[in-house]
Amino acid sequence: MTRIYSNLSNGSIRTWLETLANKNVEPKNYKEAMTNIGVSLGESILATVGSNSTVYLASTVEDADFLAKGMLKSLENRVSCLAFACFWNQLFSPFELEYLKIAPILRKYQEPIQSKVDYLVVVKSIISSSCVVITNLINLIQKIEPNKIFIAAPVIYDGAEEKLKNEFEEHIHSKFKFFYFAKDSTRSSDGEVIPGIGGNIYLRLGFDNQDKKNEYIPEIVKQRRSQFLRRDNVLMPKV
Repeated sequence: MTRIYSNLSNGSIRTWLETLANKNVEPKNYKEAMTNIGVSLGESILATVGSNSTVYLASTVEDADFLAKGMLKSLENRVSCLAFACFWNQLFSPFELEYLKIAPILRKYQEPIQSKVDYLVVVKSIISSSCVVITNLINLIQKIEPNKIFIAAPVIYDGAEEKLKNEFEEHIHSKFKFFYFAKDSTRSSDGEVIPGIGGNIYLRLGFDNQDKKNEYIPEIVKQRRSQFLRRDNVLMPKV
């Protein structure tokens, strides 16, 4: 097992990463650690974007109430404009090949934004095969044209950065900047990154399986959709 911590990591962050890697930790403590890491990722990004920036944050449904919630907490009211998108992806291998996975979008929640997006931030609990990030990023850049694209995660697998860049043309991947706290270079025989985030994210967060995860509507989505409806009286996407 090989883990290298980034220069963004500190003592508290390393403790939270150890909590995620511990497979005996209860879902409640796992969620709390993931939320705290989200706050720290948000703070790291704030140091780069500045207060006059327009930021669009996108996450998957399983990360929304914890990792993304923490990032929203850091960014809210500290940038000029902040919008949020959430994706429900179905990850599978069509030919039962571990290295060949796809992640079609089943549904999504995407907030409207009136201004030019300075920074698109795509957050994921772990970046390994990158297929979910690739799918969601392609969908997003068809609708918005950000000046910069930040890919953020607590943990990434060694080589994931180059793999992700190779999926896009130079005029897109030249906008990429990666934010992470640890890089792991070991995988198990079934593809699990070790120590990673302690195994299957769905199970660690208390979902029975991927299907149950995709039936879930995050509380942060409910709250933000309700706030938009009350504030602007605009038509918001159904979820």
